Amino acid sequence: MKLIYIIPFVFFISCAESEPGDSGTQNFEATDSIKEFDMNENRLSAVDFNNEMTLMQERTLDLVFELFQSDSASVDLNLENTNFELDVNIQTLDLTNPPDGAEEFVRTMKNVMRFYKDELQGKFLEMVPLIKQKELTKKQKDDLKNYDVYFAEQEKIWFDSVFVEQEKFAKANNIKLEE
Repeated sequence: MKLIYIIPFVFFISCAESEPGDSGTQNFEATDSIKEFDMNENRLSAVDFNNEMTLMQERTLDLVFELFQSDSASVDLNLENTNFELDVNIQTLDLTNPPDGAEEFVRTMKNVMRFYKDELQGKFLEMVPLIKQKELTKKQKDDLKNYDVYFAEQEKIWFDSVFVEQEKFAKANNIKLEE
């Protein structure tokens, strides 16, 4: 019984705009507000590429942040996860065929990933035993703090170079970057 009531209701809605003699065709007049935009495929590709690079940056920063917030129980796993992601990123960047004008952007991204990889396999490893200790001396706390400051300063230098190249790429492709 419900089906009988539904069908006429749908019929009335679908026919509500019809006028006598209307054959069901649509007539678009100049008053319609539908506009077509010619999408520039090169620009869309550049936007997609920029977004991929930005996501790579964000994922990496999230992992590094998590690593630096690690405690004795999670530092080894977080270090392993971060190194794995860095390896994937470096390989991805090595295999990337960047759009025209993005070669320097990719090169600087590779440099950032290699910086992280070198640090995490070098000086950071010296800090892991300190992170795992329950009680730290003042000197050990200072060592950890000094390394954090050093790392942040170096990271900023590398990322600043990425941002410069990203800005150049965005400008050349008429892309507006947002923070």
